[in-house]
Amino acid sequence: MDLTLFITIIIVIVVAYLFIRFVVSPILRVIFGIIIFLVFIYLLQRFFGFDIGQILKPFGLSVNLDKLYSSISWILTPISYLIDKAEKFFNFISGNVPKIKK
Repeated sequence: MDLTLFITIIIVIVVAYLFIRFVVSPILRVIFGIIIFLVFIYLLQRFFGFDIGQILKPFGLSVNLDKLYSSISWILTPISYLIDKAEKFFNFISGNVPKIKK
């Protein structure tokens, strides 16, 4: 192994590292941030009846998230399933907790 090959390998590793760190990582953060935001809005709608369309209506904005949710149902269906399971589990646990009488 000569010195030029060694230097070339080091440069390729550094460039790949910098590319992943400064280009790919922020893009993944943005994508995951958007997905987390949509899941948060979905949870608010499901449990608290939150409707973002009603909030934005006075500003002249019409938002129909049902169309968006249907396009990302591949991620919302498993999340909804897990939420249902967790809710049933916590209801079961809270039903078995002895009540304190005063």
